[in-house]
Amino acid sequence: MSYPLFDKDEHWHKPEQAFLTDDHRTILRFAVEALMSGKGAVLVTLVEIRGGAARPLGAQMVVREDGRYCGFVSGGCVEAAAAFEALEMMGSGRDREIRYGEGSPWFDIVLPCGGGITLTLHKLRSAQPLLAVLNRLEQRKPAGLRYDPQAQSLVCLPTQTRTG
Repeated sequence: MSYPLFDKDEHWHKPEQAFLTDDHRTILRFAVEALMSGKGAVLVTLVEIRGGAARPLGAQMVVREDGRYCGFVSGGCVEAAAAFEALEMMGSGRDREIRYGEGSPWFDIVLPCGGGITLTLHKLRSAQPLLAVLNRLEQRKPAGLRYDPQAQSLVCLPTQTRTG
């Protein structure tokens, strides 16, 4: 199945923010809803910061095949560009990394903080790891996602946190 910027009826899917949130549960649910209805989705994760950045490592957003996205990986300056890249890569089926700001191939996307970020774009192939994380969080147990770039896969990892 191909996911170009145009659907089978030649309607262009312009990236559009679905709603404002940086809540990780809401972002993962947004992806699960797409996958459970048979639609494609890409998980975008902030994996490197060069200099300053508005969001911490691990910040995420989800882009669905209809162009709608939620979440933040910057202060709002690269989300639409990242969504466009996610829509383009859905058709290829190959995950990718993109850089914005310092060290980026695009001179016209500059981060206000003067730094740079690297994002991993992962085409979601299964809702299972996301559901596993959501289930653990619902039970008030820590969890995270581990991405394997070679296998282009995600797994749910129970994480350790200190309490008290």
